[in-house]
Amino acid sequence: MTHPDKKPYRPSLATLILTGLILGVCLGLFIGEKAAPLAVVGRAYVGLLQMSILPYMVVSLIGGIGNLTYDKAKNLAITAGIVLLASWLLAFLIIFIMPLAFPTTTAGSFYSPSLVQAADVDFIDLYIPSNPFSSLSRTIVPAVAVFSVIAGIALIGVGRKQGLLDVLSAVSDTLTRMAMMVVKLTPIGVFAIAANAAGTMTIDEFGRLQAYILSFIAAVLVLTFWILPTIVSLLTPFSYRDVLRASRSALITGFATGNLFIVLPLLIENGKELFREKELEREDTESYIEVLIPTSFNFPNIGKLLTLLFVLFAGWYTGKELSLVDYPMFATMGLFTLFGGVDLALPFLLDQLRIPSDMYQLYVVTGVVNSWFATLLAVMNLFAFTLIATTAATIGLQFNWRRLIRFAGISTLLLMVVIVPLRIGLGVMIGNESQSRQTLAALEITSTVPAAVYTKIPDYPDTASPGQSRLDQIRERGVMRVGYRSDNLPFAFFNDRQNLVGLDVELAYRLAEGLGVELEFVPWEYEILEEQLDSGTIDIVAGGLLTNFSRLSRLSFSDPYLIVTMGIVVKDHQRNEFLNWAEIKSRKDLKFGIPSPELARDAREYLPRTEIVEIEFYEDFFKGYAADLDGVIVSAEAGSAWTVLYPSYSVAIPEPHQSFPIALAVPRGDSDFERFIDDWLQLEKTLGTIDRLYDKWILGKSPEQTAPRWSIMKDVLHWAD
Repeated sequence: MTHPDKKPYRPSLATLILTGLILGVCLGLFIGEKAAPLAVVGRAYVGLLQMSILPYMVVSLIGGIGNLTYDKAKNLAITAGIVLLASWLLAFLIIFIMPLAFPTTTAGSFYSPSLVQAADVDFIDLYIPSNPFSSLSRTIVPAVAVFSVIAGIALIGVGRKQGLLDVLSAVSDTLTRMAMMVVKLTPIGVFAIAANAAGTMTIDEFGRLQAYILSFIAAVLVLTFWILPTIVSLLTPFSYRDVLRASRSALITGFATGNLFIVLPLLIENGKELFREKELEREDTESYIEVLIPTSFNFPNIGKLLTLLFVLFAGWYTGKELSLVDYPMFATMGLFTLFGGVDLALPFLLDQLRIPSDMYQLYVVTGVVNSWFATLLAVMNLFAFTLIATTAATIGLQFNWRRLIRFAGISTLLLMVVIVPLRIGLGVMIGNESQSRQTLAALEITSTVPAAVYTKIPDYPDTASPGQSRLDQIRERGVMRVGYRSDNLPFAFFNDRQNLVGLDVELAYRLAEGLGVELEFVPWEYEILEEQLDSGTIDIVAGGLLTNFSRLSRLSFSDPYLIVTMGIVVKDHQRNEFLNWAEIKSRKDLKFGIPSPELARDAREYLPRTEIVEIEFYEDFFKGYAADLDGVIVSAEAGSAWTVLYPSYSVAIPEPHQSFPIALAVPRGDSDFERFIDDWLQLEKTLGTIDRLYDKWILGKSPEQTAPRWSIMKDVLHWAD
């Protein structure tokens, strides 16, 4: 019998979120790739979550700062500001150190259009809000944050501001209620995202996700239970035990709920009690605590800042790791965007740093667990910050440089003790072979057209009738002869089974199938290519052939079927040295390789100060046979494929971007055959074949690249094919 006063059990939001996560993972594992449509629900949830964040940031910053007096604001800026800045520097130091835990992997990746489509960062537009409404509409978070801070400072000096503050407070409460309404949907959103991830991600991808989760948790624990409380004990009269004891209840509550806001009153009271207990109260002690905690709540705490580690993880995960020169921009943009919250900052940073934006959905999955740890760190950060800032403003800080140096040494050693085993363990769990490499090496062409592949130029008898078109010759002999070069990735190359594959090779199979003839692939050479085409040794040349003036003067080409962007493949650490053609032209110490006489001549004209060397094969550079070269000039699309096989290299795409058409070479003087090829290519474009081949061979998005995702329903219960 139920007791009449006993309330029915209602699970907490945290319990519902965790339940949604578990159920989503279970559903994804059960139905596999059939969970993919749930990605729409996940994207809708993320959109709703972000809807009220930016307006909330504006009103909370303006209201929070405007509510201060000039004296309190000045004191806050001088004392608390220095402490806050120091905490931010500490956070970024840890963020930059923790990627050392990510194991070394051959993380080469396929070409991404974002390499040339992403716009350069305009720092004036990014940080100076000439039109704050425009910045709001375009989600330029740093500019919005700067505007809000300046407006808040201006509001301090307004005489009759209470009415405005009341309005801002009401708007803030409204936006908070909006956000909380969406938060109630979190179990559903997390369920959908987790189901999609578990159903479509491979074991390798899940394994790599551990690198972020474990590194994040390790950093949180070190900061929360060693670095921050120890710093307080070194700078204030409070001991390490005092800090942990006074913050214990807030730490537990914050971790259990994942909500920093609800522990603010607890932190205020615990801070006051600690000062009273040690008899360190001064006239302004309590007022400082009451101002510092709610005001600093509006600023990014270390818990929030540490989530930026995900951006570095995403770069490592996708093979687009940030270099040291990218760190200052990453840090400044990350700090300002976090005023708008993590859900706004991470997508913005991923986009600006040219990292695939869909990585954010992986963060949402990890964020369910990591938010608890982020809140744990945020609680300790806010408490430590308040104790240090209040002490500095009232009785002054104590400095013992010997103890500080010893602490720095111990902390460094502790981080290494954490990072090294983590790196070794993750390396064992994850492995070091790139999934992209496996994909590229295993790509195949499915066709019933019989084909022979020659590695040497055969001696064909001349059987052509005088005046006969090449199309008639092909149909008469029943064989189409296609010229290829085996190192023209991803257009023509040998896979790990030694089968000739590639975009142009598959295109040739399509043409042969349409003509109803067989295929013979014949190697072509630059010096005799014209002769090979005219003699009938080769009917058509495939293999990603760039068209330029030199080649147009001696060969005939079809209409272009692709446009590629010129790039330079260089060592990873040198990539940022080759991002501008003007700077490259000004240097006299460079030496680039090109396996083509025509392209080499064009390169020498464009780069008169650069030594251009003709190499036989691109692979000569990657295998070290041409070790004196600084790089090789190649299309960015082809260069990306080479970096998949040789991930210690990167593609640099200098600006302004140089584009070139890709076409098929055909015999000169045969207008009928040339017109036929043009018409056929146009048909293939209309049918979407070219786009499909581009996705497969250049972007690496082929449905053929992997076997269907394992699932319980299909592979255990055999309920589906």
